[in-house]
Amino acid sequence: MDEFERLINEGNLAYKKDDYNKAVICYEDALKLVTDGNKSKFKSILPMMGRCYRQIGNPSSVIDLASEVKQKFGREFITSVFLTTVAAAYADMREYGKARICVNEAIRLENGKISGPLQAVIDRLEK
Repeated sequence: MDEFERLINEGNLAYKKDDYNKAVICYEDALKLVTDGNKSKFKSILPMMGRCYRQIGNPSSVIDLASEVKQKFGREFITSVFLTTVAAAYADMREYGKARICVNEAIRLENGKISGPLQAVIDRLEK
């Protein structure tokens, strides 16, 4: 197991134990080790990384992460699941217009299907 895999596994374990601070540190360190060979695995943990930032009260880091990932890896890294987390982070920061943009893009990416978590964000925006 290489260092990237070790960090992802350690982060996932911490996430499952609700140790969001440790998880986010592991995920941040893993981000520094992303290569063409392992980037799809990293893509799959982005939503969890975003949830960790939100759980530790740092929603602006979710926005920063989305920008960094988009710049480094391109738009295809920004999935509907991750966009849902980004939308929730914008809602946390009371930036409802930006949250709605993310919601609409997530719905577009899913061809109109709305997941439970995305519906929860929509419900927050409609209050």
